[in-house]
Amino acid sequence: MRISTRSYTSQVLKHIRVETNDPEAGLVTFTLKAQVVEIFKVAPRLVNFGKILQNQTSVRELVCENQGGEPVRILSVETKPPTLLSLGEQEPFVLNPGQSRKIAVKLSSGSYEGYVHGYVKIKTDLEFLPEKVVRVRADVKKKQDTGQ
Repeated sequence: MRISTRSYTSQVLKHIRVETNDPEAGLVTFTLKAQVVEIFKVAPRLVNFGKILQNQTSVRELVCENQGGEPVRILSVETKPPTLLSLGEQEPFVLNPGQSRKIAVKLSSGSYEGYVHGYVKIKTDLEFLPEKVVRVRADVKKKQDTGQ
């Protein structure tokens, strides 16, 4: 049996129910329990800038952490859309075991109005985790004219 651990970050508990033709057993339940450990952790998993005015700029931080026993090479960090999001740092780097690094994510709302979405994509050298995507969102409000 295979279970994807893609969206899990701690304990996984699955129950498998098997109906048999054995009159004494009837229904048999197997329990699968696993502890999922993130080798490469990025927090927060969602960057929410909340309410922001038009033509305003705001910065939030992502923290990348190597929780494994081997170095993790960050090959690239990119944002989409580039008209909305930019990064304080885009150079490749290596995270040694236990090491963490902050990445500044800057949102420039421009003349957008309403909900805006984007993402930060972090590409790694890990075979089982070639990239990690962090969603970004904001609610851009119209700038009120003060009338002065």
